[in-house]
Amino acid sequence: MKRIDTLDYIRGFALVGIIFINIYQMVPYFFDPSATDFLSIIDRNIRTFINNAVYQRFYTIFSFLFGIGFYLFITRARARGEKANILFVRRLIVLFVIGFIHHQFQPGEALVMYSILGFLLLPLYRLKSKVNFGIAIVLWIPALWLGAIGSTIVMFILGLAVGQSRVFENIHQHKKIFRIMQVLSLLLIPLALWAQEQIISHTGYVDIGMTVGGLVLDVFYVTTLTLLLERTSVQKWLMPLNKLGRMALTNYLMQTVIILSLNALFDLENNVFYMTLASIAAGILIFQMVFSSIWLKKFTMGPMELLWRIGTYGKVPDQYKRTSRV
Repeated sequence: MKRIDTLDYIRGFALVGIIFINIYQMVPYFFDPSATDFLSIIDRNIRTFINNAVYQRFYTIFSFLFGIGFYLFITRARARGEKANILFVRRLIVLFVIGFIHHQFQPGEALVMYSILGFLLLPLYRLKSKVNFGIAIVLWIPALWLGAIGSTIVMFILGLAVGQSRVFENIHQHKKIFRIMQVLSLLLIPLALWAQEQIISHTGYVDIGMTVGGLVLDVFYVTTLTLLLERTSVQKWLMPLNKLGRMALTNYLMQTVIILSLNALFDLENNVFYMTLASIAAGILIFQMVFSSIWLKKFTMGPMELLWRIGTYGKVPDQYKRTSRV
C-alpha cells in the first residue's frame, strides 16, 4: 500500500490553520475594544476572520486524519505479517511521551489527548466501515458536551470509517462523492455559522457552537482541497504544503519552539496586535515549508517522525537517508 500524497497535503493544510490559533493562545496580544483607529479596525477584522474560518476547524481535520492514519498503519502492518496492535500501542506510548514533554511548554497541545484516545480505535478496526460511520453519527451530538475530547473521538472514528472505505486510495473513482459533499457543505456553511452564533450567544457554550459550525467548514475544506489536487498543476503549486504535511509532527513541535523563543527574545506578550502575531505565524510557515523541502531531499522523514518510528519498531528504518543518484 503506497503513501497517499493527498493526505500529506491535507495534513500540511491543517498545520497552516493550527499555528494561527496556537500563536495567540501562547502569546497574549494587545487588544483595546474601544479603539477606532485604522490599525485596530483591521486587527479586529483579521481576528474575526480567523475565529470564523480557523478556530477549532483544523484540529478536527487532524483528528480525522489520525483516524485514517490508524487504519493505514494497522492494515500495512498486518500485510507485512507484523503484530499490528502491539506496534500501534507502542506508537501511542511514544506519542504520549512526546506530547507530555510538549505539554510542559504548550498546555493547549493535542498529542497527549490523541495518544490516550487512540486506544479507543483498536476494537473498532474489525467493524465494517458502515458500522463505524453509524457509531460516529450516533455519538456526534452527545460528544458535543464533552468538548474537544468528544469531537476528537467522533473524528477519529469518522476517519477510521473513511479509511476503511478507501476513498482516498482511489479519489478519481470516488470523485462524484467528493463533489456532492463539497456542494452540500458549501450550501450549509451560512446555516452552520448561524447555528454557531445562536448557540454561543444563547447558551455561552463556545466549544459546542464552534464544533457545530466547524464540521461543515471542515468537510468543505477537505473536499475542495482533495478535488483541486486532482490537477497536476495544483499538486506542483502546493508541493510545499505536501512537504509540510509529511513532517507534520516535527513542524507542529517546531512551531511551539519558535513561537516561545520569539516571545522570550522580543517580549511580544501584550505588546503587539494580533495581526503582528498572524504575520509572524505566516513567516514561520514559509520557513517550515522551505526547511521541510530541503530536509526531505536528504531524508525520507522528519527528525521527530524518525524518533517516533524508532520508538515504535525498536530500530532505525533501513532507508532513512536518501541515496544520491549518479
